[in-house]
Amino acid sequence: MPSSWADAEDAAGGLAFPDMPRLELDQLLVQLMDRAGDVLAAQGRLRGLLRANALVAGDLSLPVVLRHIVGAARDLLGARYAALGVLGRDGKLEQFVHAGMSDALAASIVAAGFPPGHPPAGSFVGVPVRIGDEVFGNLYLTERTAGGEFTAEDEQLAVALAAAAGAAIANARRYAESEQRRRWLDASAQLTPLLLAATQEHPHALITGQAVDAADADFAVLAVPHDPDQVIVTGVAGPLAAGLMDRTGPLAGSLAGQAIRSGKPRLVTGDQLETAAAAFGTGIGPLIAVPLTAGERVLGALLLGRLAARPGFTEPDVGMAASFAGHAAVAMELAEARADQILLAQAADHDRIAGDLHDQVIQELFALGMKLHSQVARSDPATAARVNGYVDTLDEVIRNIRTSIFGLQQPRQVPASLQAQVIGIIEEHTPQLGFPASASFTLPPGPGPDETLAHDILAVTREALSNCARHARATGVTIALALADGLITLDITDNGRGLGTPTRSSGLASMRRRAENNGGTLQITAPAAGGTRLTWTARPRH
Repeated sequence: MPSSWADAEDAAGGLAFPDMPRLELDQLLVQLMDRAGDVLAAQGRLRGLLRANALVAGDLSLPVVLRHIVGAARDLLGARYAALGVLGRDGKLEQFVHAGMSDALAASIVAAGFPPGHPPAGSFVGVPVRIGDEVFGNLYLTERTAGGEFTAEDEQLAVALAAAAGAAIANARRYAESEQRRRWLDASAQLTPLLLAATQEHPHALITGQAVDAADADFAVLAVPHDPDQVIVTGVAGPLAAGLMDRTGPLAGSLAGQAIRSGKPRLVTGDQLETAAAAFGTGIGPLIAVPLTAGERVLGALLLGRLAARPGFTEPDVGMAASFAGHAAVAMELAEARADQILLAQAADHDRIAGDLHDQVIQELFALGMKLHSQVARSDPATAARVNGYVDTLDEVIRNIRTSIFGLQQPRQVPASLQAQVIGIIEEHTPQLGFPASASFTLPPGPGPDETLAHDILAVTREALSNCARHARATGVTIALALADGLITLDITDNGRGLGTPTRSSGLASMRRRAENNGGTLQITAPAAGGTRLTWTARPRH
């Protein structure tokens, strides 16, 4: 009996399937192939994620890690552009690491957003990069090369890569901090022998030089108390800080003064940072201000800074700088104690030499001068003039020997004599001047001026030599300190380019105020031979 199955078999010449079940099987096979393709694609992206993780975690240098993160994210998601915006302590953009775009375009984006005519940016995905609870920055990808929008899977891959990036950044940070700590320890270890070696370089210059290298800073400034209400810069490192040497500032309002008064290290930001940037004449990042503390004494303050374009300092940096500053303060005290021991050991020999010069050499020269002077009346005018010239030369030699005696007579206790302190200021300014200033003293033996007047004399000497070093372009400076008729006269003359137009009047005003407070005057004149002559007078108190 004919049937549909028989008809089908006869028509095909064999066994056949009905059309409906065959269609369902084809659909199942297509779905199976699609899912197999999806699995293969997912496996490929997973392998890409693993490669990206390995690349990101394969280095400990933070700048290299950041570049690897951006490059791996761009390749993994198939984006044309990728960038990582690193946030600073204030939440503002601190770094912008990019791939696929030019530096000029990246700079424009950072400054003012996308500029006119920028490449198209259709599809976009952005995820935060976290280190624990801290948002380190944000990872951005745009313009999918395969076309269309980024998918949910793309975003999941970006999130997974960002998590791995956070761990890699944390490791790089820890490594950078360990390297930074090693540099600080090396700097501390090198500083003590350098200070104790009594090299030609000033101790404060050694401290700032070691600190700027250890902190990877662009500049360093060391300031110490000057007057009861002032600080003075005594050490600098880096081109930006070179013009601040010997500059004074208020103890209450300056960053160094605040560190000295509080005795606490700090990271300087905000309005005070803007004020400091004005002094340097350029944009700077956060500053580190740490006191140089030895026991209960605060000897000064150390400031460290970087340019605004560089990564800023962190709290661990502040702690390491404070530890170095404390070590430097102790090393300074050790160096001063050793110098005192050396001075005491040499004092007896210096006193003997000074006594021989005074009791024998000067007396013999004085006797020779008297003999020459006695011949003047017996000589013709021409010979008498020559003899008087010889007598004047002997007087100058005697004055120079007395100056040398003052230099030899180092004190057995603090404070030093006024003459020795003036010579010390001359030695401090010799590197800035490029030559040593000559000095002569015409002061009676015995106690010198009172402490207040001596302090003013030294302050005026320091300010005058600082001005000469900065502006005069001189090749010679003479300093004469004399007491005659109840009036102390400090005369400082250089052979530079003259007074000109002062750019800062505070120094002159301070010198004039000091003179008036001591019943004296300040006069600045231009010698006929050129240069500048400063004459400062005061009346000692009895």
